[in-house]
Amino acid sequence: MPELPEVETWRRALHGWMVGRRLSAIHVLEPTSVRATLSTRPSPPAPSLLRSIEAGAGCEVVGTDRHGKRMAIQVGDAWWLVHLGMTGRFERSGSEAPPHARVGWELDGGEVVWFRDARRFGGVVPLGARGDLADGLGPDALHTLDGPQLSRRFSGRRAVKVALLDQGCLAGLGNIHAAEALWRAGIDPRRPVGEVPPDAWERLAAAIPAQLHDALAEMPSVEDFVYVTDGGDNPFAVYGRADEPCRRCATSIQRVVQGGRSTFWCPGCQPASP
Repeated sequence: MPELPEVETWRRALHGWMVGRRLSAIHVLEPTSVRATLSTRPSPPAPSLLRSIEAGAGCEVVGTDRHGKRMAIQVGDAWWLVHLGMTGRFERSGSEAPPHARVGWELDGGEVVWFRDARRFGGVVPLGARGDLADGLGPDALHTLDGPQLSRRFSGRRAVKVALLDQGCLAGLGNIHAAEALWRAGIDPRRPVGEVPPDAWERLAAAIPAQLHDALAEMPSVEDFVYVTDGGDNPFAVYGRADEPCRRCATSIQRVVQGGRSTFWCPGCQPASP
């Protein structure tokens, strides 16, 4: 699933493409991509739900927003959450829909912004208000917390890498950037959160937004966007680099499975104890 930097990059693109423009039509090519609640499971929507999104035709796109891995578009007075799922992305083109197009927002002038989603885990969800975007989520990971504030978000015996993926504690980190932030902070990803000392929490509190800001700065334009998991170049320090030398200390990077996901870390930079 795209992580915070990818979602924010798409949000910025949509903001530039759509805000201040009037929608002349909304094309729902795949009704199961319009959902009453946030879900990765396609299901036929109620006719009233389809009518409500199509009612956006004629309205101005007022703004965009993001919290964690979720983003939303404001059309008139209505907010619509756009969930990318695993393969969701956007494309600007003419009226002819590109492959895997699910929903299209036709702008004044005839250009269409298409939501494409090959695997159909993503979708468009109506929000009652902008505040609903963050429901059930912790603070946005791009916003800086200090060490004590961050440590209070977590407790128990979970490994710190696994805990960082809990969106209810901190919103936006995924498998890649959690591993990268822990490498920056010099913390063993297998360490239980209850055993992470205060100075390490301070380092991690600084490392998380630094990692995300750097990732955003290095993102290609959306026209050239290829996820590293789709075969794009690997720009990361440890992710996907098992058995390669660490760029900081030359120790061989290791891989372990945590919570069903691959974790990469450097035993030299990230010792088991401080």
